[in-house]
Amino acid sequence: MIAVVIALGGTSYAISQLPKNSVGGKQLKKNAVTTAKVKNRSLLAKDFKSGQLPKGTTGVTGPSGPTGVTGNTGTAGSALAYAYVQDILDPNQFIPSDKAKNMDSSMVSKSESNPTGVYCFNLESIWPVHNFSVVAESKFNDLSDSDKYATGQIQHNNDFGVGCPNTTDLLIITRDASTGNLVDWFFYLTLN
Repeated sequence: MIAVVIALGGTSYAISQLPKNSVGGKQLKKNAVTTAKVKNRSLLAKDFKSGQLPKGTTGVTGPSGPTGVTGNTGTAGSALAYAYVQDILDPNQFIPSDKAKNMDSSMVSKSESNPTGVYCFNLESIWPVHNFSVVAESKFNDLSDSDKYATGQIQHNNDFGVGCPNTTDLLIITRDASTGNLVDWFFYLTLN
């Protein structure tokens, strides 16, 4: 009996002598802290793993903010010239005026010896031109007819050996990619 009293007395002494905050996660057994032992509303969202807490309902959309200030007008584009070239069998309408800058229909002609898909441009009025880009127009909703491409070469006052006037500065050729044949086609042209 004396041993029991001594043993219990020693335990009571040890428990009553623990310093404050000396018991932590390492001393707790697994599942020792249960929901009944946690004070309601004492945990924060950061105490839970991501996704453990259910999301709340979406709040009401707030009112629209005021309209912003209108920005300044941008500077003019840097292209020297551009044009949408349409082959509609009327040389006076090759370049619509509302789809061009510094270019018009008088600057383009068809080759005399190879008229299909060969376009000769006289760029004397805007020369020098250092480079160009050309893109064949896609035919919307018809992939079988969207296989056209355009390519070209630039050189001042040249006939390019394809029947262009010797005052030609830019040669554009349009082809059907599936056959390789020259074809009359619409294209976009940019000059710098």
